[in-house]
Amino acid sequence: MVCSRCQQEAPALKTVRWRDRHGSRFALCDPCHAPIAGAVMIVPGPVVCFGTCRRCRAWASIRDLAERTGGGKWDAPSGVCARCAR
Repeated sequence: MVCSRCQQEAPALKTVRWRDRHGSRFALCDPCHAPIAGAVMIVPGPVVCFGTCRRCRAWASIRDLAERTGGGKWDAPSGVCARCAR
């Protein structure tokens, strides 16, 4: 995903919309979200942000997966969770 304000790329970002108007949704990174957090509402995004650990098969946020690979048409992304990476 790409932040709508600073163009930073990340595997998962907050999907938000303005609280006072019904408009389109947009993605924000944490540094861009912080100053306007009170003016926007976090809403469901376009994709699922969880994947499975290839070692223990637990579900984890894709932000927490090391050695991440994209999922296929019928599968979630996978990687190695923080616990297994230690």
